[in-house]
This record gives sequence, C-alpha cells and structure tokens, in this order.
Amino acid sequence: MKDYALLNGAYSNVTMYDFEPVRADGTYLFDKQNRKYLDLRSGLWNTSLGYSTCLYSEISKQFRQFLEKKIPYVDIHSFQHDIYNEVAQKILQLTGQSFRRVLFTNSGSENTELALKIADYISKKGSHNRILAFKDSYHGTFFGGVSVSGIDQDINSSFYPKYGDVTFVDYPTSIEQEKRILDYVKRIAVSYDVMMIEPILASAGVYFASVDFFNRLLQILKENQVLVVFDEVATGFFKTGTPFYFQQLSEIPDILCLSKAINNGTTPFGCVCVNGMVDERLQKSTRIKEHFSTQNGNLLGFASAKVILDHYINNKDAIIDKVNKISKLITSSLDGKGIEYRNIGIMTAVKTGNDYSLQVMKSLEKLGILTYIYINKDEEGLSLMPQFIIDLNSLRKAMYLIVKKIKV
Repeated sequence: MKDYALLNGAYSNVTMYDFEPVRADGTYLFDKQNRKYLDLRSGLWNTSLGYSTCLYSEISKQFRQFLEKKIPYVDIHSFQHDIYNEVAQKILQLTGQSFRRVLFTNSGSENTELALKIADYISKKGSHNRILAFKDSYHGTFFGGVSVSGIDQDINSSFYPKYGDVTFVDYPTSIEQEKRILDYVKRIAVSYDVMMIEPILASAGVYFASVDFFNRLLQILKENQVLVVFDEVATGFFKTGTPFYFQQLSEIPDILCLSKAINNGTTPFGCVCVNGMVDERLQKSTRIKEHFSTQNGNLLGFASAKVILDHYINNKDAIIDKVNKISKLITSSLDGKGIEYRNIGIMTAVKTGNDYSLQVMKSLEKLGILTYIYINKDEEGLSLMPQFIIDLNSLRKAMYLIVKKIKV
C-alpha cells in the first residue's frame, strides 16, 4: 500500500495506466524500461504542444531566473509584479478585442468558482443566483463544479444545497433538438441570471452543436440579461481549429474560463477573462468581493504561461494548419470503417461497444498508444486529443491500430 491516496471514484491510489512515466520527448512518454508510449491524450488535454525540448529549455531558463533570486512565490494580493500584467496582455492578445481584464486562478475548477461568484456580484435578479447549464457538461470538482456539472449530478446528489438554483438544459445533437432547446431557453431565460456553457462537451464525448445554435442561444441570453460564461478549459488554445471556440461565433460570451493548455500543463495555472461590461459592473459594485488562493501569484506558473503564450502568438498560423491536418487525418482514418465518431479540430470521440472502451484502452496501452475514455448515459468510447507536434505518419499508424482494436 502506498502512502498517498486519490478520490477518483474510490478512495485508493489505483490509476488508469500500468506504468510509471520517467521521461518524455516529442509526443512520447517513456517508462522505466525505456519503452515509449505515443500520447494521444495530450496529458489529459494539458500538453497540446507536446514535450518539446525547445519549449521546456526556455521554461527552465525562466524558472532559473526566479529561483536564483530565491523568489519563486509572490502573493499577488499583497505585491505587484511586472509578469502579472505581461501574461494578462498576452492572453488578451490571443482572445482579441472581446475581453478587457484577466483574473488569475490555479485550475479550471477554480475558474468555475470565480465565474459563479462574479455572476452573483453583478447579475442577480433575486435573492440568490439562478443558473442554467447543459446536461452532461463538466466544470470541475470544486463546489461550483459540483453544482453545475451536469455529467456528475448523480454522484454529486448528496451535496446540498448547491450553488444557487441550477436548471440543466439538454445539449442538442440534431438541428431539430437545437430548435426545441432554443425555444425552451427563450421561454425561461428571463428568470435566470447566468448560464455556464461548455461549448463542446469534452468529457461526455466531444459533442458539439452548430455555430448558428450558439449564436442564437447567446442572443437570447443577452436579450434577457443572462450573463454568459464560456468554459473553454478543455477547448481553448487551438484545439478546435481557432485559438478559442468562441472566435467561430459572431456572438461573444461575457466571461471566458481558461486553463490546461494555457501553460502546457507545466504548473497549476488558469484564468478568467471578463469583457468590458463585466469589468465596469465589478468596478461599480459596492459589495465586498473576495476570491483568492495563496498560490494565484506563483511566479513559476506565470513564467511557464509567458513562454507558452508567446509560442501560441508567434506560431498561430502554423498551429492552425497542423490542427486542420490532424483533423483530416483522423476523419479519413475512420470514414468508411463502420465506426461512429465525432471530431472537431484535434478533439475526437470514437464510439465503442458498451462495457468495451476500457478494454480497448488497455489493449492500446500494451501497443504503446495512450488514449482516454468517455462514458455517458447513451454510449462510451475512446477520447483522442493528439498533441499539435505529432508526426502525421505516427498518428496514421496509431489510427490504423485503433480502428483494428475497435472492430475486433
């Protein structure tokens, strides 16, 4: 028995894979026997840029500068530091003209807490917040996430009261469902304060609706003074073919949650971006407002984010081109094989038979291919999210083996 434990469905230290990674290179993890594993899960959606020697050398250089000064940690609520504003400016450069200010966090789960607090401060029509969210959405495991993650409502049913009055809305999987859901939201929106939106249901199996649906949904919400929060922790930073999914829309959310690939998973790091309207309301609000963690100002987190954000900014077109090539290769590998799948950008869900996804995942691990799984009330399967730097021939070979294992 090990001396540490996890709460991940059970109280144990049992993990998904059977090996211990001891190093990484490119798009591969290596175990103690120097066997390599192709990472088709991007380190659980964090390491989109792979395990690049060049990037990690630059991050190490930045780390050394702070460590040599013996100042890896600064309390952002007590001290100022130039790097805070430098990183905020880079995030706003990537998001475009849509957002005005950045609040820093340590994770996607913390983002949900902060976004819901902001909604409570500035967008509450009654005595407590009324919240809309999608069924099968995922927004983390903190109190806010427990309240608004539709996919986990059964296992979280004992936690009560929730954060506000939450109503879960079906996520559409057809044009007919899109119309029905829009009509439903139009009827009830006037009574609600905020909608927490995961635009693509990543954990549930890469479900995505049409651009027209989201544009109309945001129009309805804004017409009814409902604050719009986009949780792009899973989708952000080029995974859908644009820096952020909302940039494919004509309507813009009020609040944007980002984490994971923001610093390639180097340290715990995240942020919440607010638009001009939210920024102004927060400034004018006379309520006492509080949200912080003692690690929100960790300089190593900011240093790693600065390096990764610079890479995104300087290589934007090349990354978009590679994402498109990855998407085309994945779809061409699956088309005509009698396999059901969903793909947008590098995000792919491949349906397996019931009670079969874990078996396929484990058999692929033995072949040196790491995938992830999804399970929802209707189906289960493999979740794929290759790193941007993956060699296309290696991906093609891996997809051949994935198809072969699924069709057995």
